[in-house]
Amino acid sequence: MHLTYPTSRDLNGERGTRIATHRLRAIFGSAALAGILTVTAGCDKHAETAEVVHRTSLANKPNVVFLLFGDRADPRLLPVATAIHGQVAPVSLEVQGWRDFDNIYFKPGARITLYRDGRADGSGVIRRGMWDATGPLYKLPRCATPKPLAALAPRTSESSEVMLERIATSEPLVLPAERAPARPSAIDSARAVAFRVSQREGITRNARAGLDLAVNAIHTGATAWPTLVASYLERGGGILGHPRHLFVLADSADGAYTPSFVHSADDSLPEFRRFIDHADITGDGVDELLLEGWANGGDSFLLFLRFTNGRWREMARGETSWCAERR
Repeated sequence: MHLTYPTSRDLNGERGTRIATHRLRAIFGSAALAGILTVTAGCDKHAETAEVVHRTSLANKPNVVFLLFGDRADPRLLPVATAIHGQVAPVSLEVQGWRDFDNIYFKPGARITLYRDGRADGSGVIRRGMWDATGPLYKLPRCATPKPLAALAPRTSESSEVMLERIATSEPLVLPAERAPARPSAIDSARAVAFRVSQREGITRNARAGLDLAVNAIHTGATAWPTLVASYLERGGGILGHPRHLFVLADSADGAYTPSFVHSADDSLPEFRRFIDHADITGDGVDELLLEGWANGGDSFLLFLRFTNGRWREMARGETSWCAERR
C-alpha cells in the first residue's frame, strides 16, 4: 500500500503544486510510515547500516521522540526514537515490550510536547493508546501484533490546517534561544544552489522543466546563516520508469553557500528524500533534521540527519516494517 495524503502548508519555504499535495506513504491504509530506527554512518543512501542489537530499556522512562501526523481532526502519534544523553537511539522492543510501551507512554490524558520549525508548539493530549477494550487502534495484514500508535485529541490552534506533521517528545526538550526567521533572499539562494548542484549532477535545463522544485530556508544553529533545503522531484514516472530526484542541503559560515548534503536518485533502485521538520533533539544547540525516505515503489522510513564537521550526515534511519513479530 502506497497511499499519499497532503502535508501541512510550509510556512517558510515554497513547494511545487504537486509536492504540496504529497506525501507520507501509507502502510496502515489511512496514512503513516514506519519509524523504528537503526544507527547508520555516512551522509547518503550508500552509507552502511549497522543494526543496534540491544533492546531499549523502559525502566527509567527515556524521553521518546514521536512524529505527530495525519488528519487534524484525528491525528496519530508514531514512536520514532529515544533521546538519551545527547544520543538518538532506536526503540527496539519485543512484542511484550511494545505492550509495556503503550501502557507507559500512551495512557489517555497524557500530555506530549509538540515542536514546529525548531520551536516549541504547545502540547497535545493522548485520546487513546494502541489497545483498549474496543480492540487495537489499527490492524496490519498478516500481523497479529502491530507496533503501537496513539490517537491525539484535536487542537483548536490547528483548525485551519488539513493534515499535520510535527515532531513531538514525551518530555520537553531544552531548546536554543529564539532564532529570527529566514529572510526571503535565502529562498532565492536555495534556488541558486539547487540549480548549480543539478547541473553538476547532470540534470539538464530540459530535464528540470519536468521536475517540481521545493525550496526552504531554516535556522538550525549549524551556522549563523540559515540551512537551505532544495529538492527536485519527477512529476511523472520518469524515463523508462526511473524517476529523477535530487535533494540538497547547503550551509555557510560566511555567506557563501556550499552543499552540505547531496542525495541523488541515480541508480536502478532509487531512493528519495523529503524534509519534514527540525528540532534540537540531542541538546547540543544544533537541530537535527527529520526526513522521510522511500524507495521507488516501496514503503517509507524516517531518518535523522546531524550536522558534523561542516556536513549533514545520516545518523539514524527507520525500517519499513511496522509489525512487532519477527517474520
